[in-house]
Amino acid sequence: MRLVFVCQECTIAYLPPDGLRYGDGTAASSVWCSACQAVMTERGIEEPAELAAVAVIMAVRAMRAALASRMGSAGTHPDRRPSRPARTSRGRVRPAGARTRLG
Repeated sequence: MRLVFVCQECTIAYLPPDGLRYGDGTAASSVWCSACQAVMTERGIEEPAELAAVAVIMAVRAMRAALASRMGSAGTHPDRRPSRPARTSRGRVRPAGARTRLG
């Protein structure tokens, strides 16, 4: 599962590349999406290290919460057997001579 980040400039959710590196070797930002990162680079603004660390921590927490909710109650006790038999979709089986209507 990949980490999902929220851009601190335009507030969209984005998926940075694996390892926070683009294909050409340049570093991806954990604070800004690629469009906002390009704008900030043109303006000469560097990514704040503290904000980048907090963004990574928050993305990891969100991923763990998503995994925990995906596991749900089925993941808590996988070896527990049900206390009663499962219900089937079949109705009750009646004897052939049973009445079906009140008459």
